[in-house]
Amino acid sequence: MPGSTKLEHMRVPENQPFVPVILGGDIGTYSLAREFHEAYGFVSVVVPAASNGVLDYSVATVVRPAGTMTEADVVVRHLQEIARDLSPNGERKLLLFGSLDLQVTLITRHREQLSDHFVIPYVDIDTMERAALKENFYELCAELGVPHPTTLAVDMVEHAEGKPLPKNLPYPLIGKPADSSAWVHAKFEGKKKIHTITDEGDLLSLLGRIAGSGYRQKFIVQEYVPGGDDHMRLCTFWADRPGHVTFASYGEVVVEEHSPIVLGNSAGIVTGVNEEVINHGVRLLEALNWEGFGMIDAKLDPRDGQVKFFELNPRLGRNHYYVTATGHNVARFYVRRYLGEEYDAANAVSTENGSYQRVGDVDAANAELLYTVLPMPLLRKHLRGPVGEKAKRMISAKRVVNPLIYKAEKHPRRWAYVAMNAVNQVRKFRQFPPRTS
Repeated sequence: MPGSTKLEHMRVPENQPFVPVILGGDIGTYSLAREFHEAYGFVSVVVPAASNGVLDYSVATVVRPAGTMTEADVVVRHLQEIARDLSPNGERKLLLFGSLDLQVTLITRHREQLSDHFVIPYVDIDTMERAALKENFYELCAELGVPHPTTLAVDMVEHAEGKPLPKNLPYPLIGKPADSSAWVHAKFEGKKKIHTITDEGDLLSLLGRIAGSGYRQKFIVQEYVPGGDDHMRLCTFWADRPGHVTFASYGEVVVEEHSPIVLGNSAGIVTGVNEEVINHGVRLLEALNWEGFGMIDAKLDPRDGQVKFFELNPRLGRNHYYVTATGHNVARFYVRRYLGEEYDAANAVSTENGSYQRVGDVDAANAELLYTVLPMPLLRKHLRGPVGEKAKRMISAKRVVNPLIYKAEKHPRRWAYVAMNAVNQVRKFRQFPPRTS
């Protein structure tokens, strides 16, 4: 039932001066709640479709399930109800976040209904769609000379009407939706987050099933960039005002998850600095007049040594805790910008200990560490190439961080979940092994 939870005894303290409200139910949701707790000792209200182990029994969360994440009107009403509970007279500031593109898009599309209750730390919907819709992103990359894979945006309406595909496409290809929030509603046999396409027959079959699902946005067909998980790259950026990027945090993926639901999510990241990637990302975000956080997904192409940009997530990524682990807590960025320096100064219980390397006009986090959501014996089995060597050095130096292992957590059921999650990771990796090429 929306609004109910088996942890009904948990409440946000009445004297807490602001409350983060976080849509989502994944490890990114928990990580953001943890970050607010680390920075301020504050509790966040987390709003999944249904409660789950990653959120339950945490010192950092109050769980208020919405019952759905795909029925926008239901979610909006639920959020308005939560706002009335937390701030009946509007005197307490409420920050509203989304953990996935679907949720961030929901928030921005319903800004008018939500902004009376919440501070919304996202760009307007037009700017977001220019960035988040992948065909727009690749057009901008081409305009700015940012390396990216050869890409075709298939108009699904035109395809359904019989428009032929170009000949001589460079198979194998990668296929993915241009609009990931609309993709959530598409239902068809064999649906995946990312499709590998071997030949023209395979492509035509896939497009036929997509057309039958009702998905009418564009579908991206893209040159396959070879290389295993350890070729993946990511970079998180912060702009403190429109078009003014001030911070970046770069990471190289050690290994990804490959089970269908979480395919492509990083399971291990080594942090560092890559000036070329940071400079390209800054140019993109400044061209978009971006504000707040955004995260670039990219891949090192072994054929030419270039890091090819894949997409911009208009939010913090699922595994964004790697940023905070370098000593730059993302919660404090939000509070300083959207609530004011005085809220941070009056309430912070942690000190910042991150260092920087100047890259152009941007402060780049330069602490080296290994972020992982995997148990160490499992991770060790998947250390490959130069990135794997970096990970080995971080393990030896005991510079390893897992977002689920938070010493402030005390409830035994919380730690039972963490242990069971580790076991489940071993099972998933056995069933869905990582890509090595």
